[in-house]
Amino acid sequence: MKLSAEILQTLVSIPCPSCGYEVEIQLLDARVQAYRYCPCCRNRIHLVDADGSLFGALEEVDLAMDQLTKALKGLF
Repeated sequence: MKLSAEILQTLVSIPCPSCGYEVEIQLLDARVQAYRYCPCCRNRIHLVDADGSLFGALEEVDLAMDQLTKALKGLF
């Protein structure tokens, strides 16, 4: 399993834009631009990775891990 897949399962808290209540989401929710509801005020929150920075960062993580794996294999 790639590290980025594990990272996408990470839970993070974001403030509700309406009431400020901390809403727990998975990073995958932002990646797929899902909707979540605030459990406090029931506001519908659209999670958007507008500039694609989450996707780009995950690609860089996978590339770095692949390079590290190749480098370590070369040592043994």
